[in-house]
Amino acid sequence: MEWDILRKIGLTDGEIRVYKALIHLGKSSTGKIMKKSGISSSKVYLILEKLIQKGLVSFVIENNVKKFQVTNPQSILDYVDKKKDEFENIKKDFEKVVPQINAILGTYEEESAQVYKGMRGIRVAFSNLLEELNKGEEYYFFGVSKEEMSNKQVLVFFQNLHAKRIAKGIHVKGIADTILRELYSKTPIFKKMFSIRYYDLTLPTGIVIGKNRILILIWGIENTCYELISKRAADRYREFFNKIWEKAKK
Repeated sequence: MEWDILRKIGLTDGEIRVYKALIHLGKSSTGKIMKKSGISSSKVYLILEKLIQKGLVSFVIENNVKKFQVTNPQSILDYVDKKKDEFENIKKDFEKVVPQINAILGTYEEESAQVYKGMRGIRVAFSNLLEELNKGEEYYFFGVSKEEMSNKQVLVFFQNLHAKRIAKGIHVKGIADTILRELYSKTPIFKKMFSIRYYDLTLPTGIVIGKNRILILIWGIENTCYELISKRAADRYREFFNKIWEKAKK
């Protein structure tokens, strides 16, 4: 059995060891559970109580001895459903707090910079950029190289990003190397609320220009995104973009 699945649903190592021991032992006293799981007496009672609260273990008293046993395995699915509902409620509550946090952070975002590592970090950076845009607004980008766009992981990332952008009603304008014309023209996700022009001389890294921030992207062994939060810098980059836009080919 793949026991790591229990860790994925939130059980601790101690809880997994006790639960696993009970599966093999069946109805059992704490002495046998401690021996089978390798959990000390000072901890086993606390762990059993937590498993009982989660609905994964029950107990009976036989001859004044408390014996424990696992409940129907279906209870694990019930536990997962319960946690899912809890997280949905937490998400809804936190969505109410986000504007308050942003209001506080806004006082510090006049001029700052951050570095994001890996695909997950880069997704956060793009979420920040989309978050500050309203429906109908747009952001700009200088495309990455052909080599980087040939990377399936990078292409899938941008396809997912643009799906999210479209759902929010955000427009985008981009300037890419002329050798990427075929790729952009054949990819449906790059057509909706999407304008692109081509220029023979492009920047050495991908650059995305939002309302108040700039993202500089470096893809490779360690994908990295440098985020500059500065309205005046974003304004200047937009001005530069528009000058190239007028010279670029449709």
